[in-house]
Amino acid sequence: MEKWYSSWLALPTQYPYRAAFAAGALLGLSFPPFSFPWLIWPAWSLLWSLAQLPSAFRPLYVALLTWNSIGCYWLTLTALSAPNGTEAIVSFLAGALAIGINPLLMLLPFLLWRWLSRRSRVGFSPWLFIPFWGAFEYGHFRWELTWSWLTLGFAWSEWSFWAQLSAWFGPLGLSIWTLVGAAILFVPRPWLHKGTLFLGWIAGLPLLVSFFSSYKVERTNPPLTVWILQPNIDPYAKFSELPPEEQVRRVLALLPEAPSPGTLIVGPETVIPVAVSLDKWREESYLRPFYDYVRRYKVNVVLGVVGYRYFPPGEPLPPSARPDERGGGYESYNAAILLRPDTAQIHIKGRLVPFVERAPYLEVLSFLRRWQIDLGGGFGHFGKPNGQPPLYLYPDSLPVGVAICYESIFAHDLRKRLPDKPTFLAILTNDGWWKKSSGYWQHLSFGRLVCQSLGVPAARSANTGVSAFISEKGELLQALPYDTMGRMQAQLSPRKPATFYYKWGEAGLWVLSTFAFTIWFVQWWRSLRS
Repeated sequence: MEKWYSSWLALPTQYPYRAAFAAGALLGLSFPPFSFPWLIWPAWSLLWSLAQLPSAFRPLYVALLTWNSIGCYWLTLTALSAPNGTEAIVSFLAGALAIGINPLLMLLPFLLWRWLSRRSRVGFSPWLFIPFWGAFEYGHFRWELTWSWLTLGFAWSEWSFWAQLSAWFGPLGLSIWTLVGAAILFVPRPWLHKGTLFLGWIAGLPLLVSFFSSYKVERTNPPLTVWILQPNIDPYAKFSELPPEEQVRRVLALLPEAPSPGTLIVGPETVIPVAVSLDKWREESYLRPFYDYVRRYKVNVVLGVVGYRYFPPGEPLPPSARPDERGGGYESYNAAILLRPDTAQIHIKGRLVPFVERAPYLEVLSFLRRWQIDLGGGFGHFGKPNGQPPLYLYPDSLPVGVAICYESIFAHDLRKRLPDKPTFLAILTNDGWWKKSSGYWQHLSFGRLVCQSLGVPAARSANTGVSAFISEKGELLQALPYDTMGRMQAQLSPRKPATFYYKWGEAGLWVLSTFAFTIWFVQWWRSLRS
């Protein structure tokens, strides 16, 4: 083993680009749908070795580009359904640009590590790199150009034994746990000692977490009857070919017959494919049959809508609003509406896909208003909410956290929105833009890990699939296959989010990062004294 591993670490010196392709391929295979996360450890050893080469930029970029290409190739598939050749080229280039730029951002912690390591007595210590990567993932999740799809912790989303660590450390802390394992293997020491530490870290810590679970299941509320709708309407036809009346008819046909009072029915993102007023929703003809159904059976229906609000003349317009000829303006939103027998509540999507749903930092970079990738579903750039409280169901005011599509992977946002009482997530999405590819399965899988991080179950309604009920442990309880029209029903038990991550946020990330930095600091201090 020691001889083989030494040869593996020497590969970048002899064949840097072969090593780069190997590292990128292993990282790509670590993520769903392949889901071999153990490959991260040998892959990261190659990356750290590549970073020490005199000319490290190109091979490192090749490795990270290969990883992004395998993991996110599906971003280019919007070109397959473009109405003409010009739009196909634009769609392909937009996806390819995201795949090409994200590796440049990933290079930043490597370049900083390389710069500092060359100026310290310790040399290239992986323990110094780990806090840099943690800070990178933390920042990449929080700015408006975020594309954190390949966060290392998400690679464990299909493996609940290891993914349970996210209940303590969160998805980002799970990334740092993974890199600590890689550092144990990378640092030179006797192989028997190294192997013992490594096995203790990757198996012992999850076993300890499993034994001392950080949260308890609280059954303070009775199970709730929940239905999920999956209309399976092609998203490209949704906004250009299929009449809205026909789409509404299909969704209405999926509603359950005579549901019991208090039932929750969840439809996918943009069920209503035309803009509806969020302030005068009672007057919207496309919402009226759903509201009549809600009042008749005393149930709750959550639907994804393209909503808008009108700002009369004299009111200041948000930067994403479109002015009209009367001096006012409209702002559109990717939203969800909860229809109750007595009223309606609105959730507005806050994590918007850069350039597809909104140009980043539009408030200060107004010239970006012209830069938008039009996939349909709205007019202009979407607006952002002032706040995102949970929605409360009729009749017992049970809170439900809503996540629209991209929002479902942002665990740190969701933990702030979920109340400290029994609740669950309603995830509304439309993953059919990328056809039958890795994208829709990754999205489902990453949502499972977020449920495990927060300790709450979820009802996930996807237009084309996969719709699913997910337990608070990230298990798939039921699922409708992709490209299938149908509905599902389950008794979903609300859970009080009580994980360490829910209570303390990214504390686990900073504790593990500080642990790694402390090891480096001790090495540095010893080098000074010697």
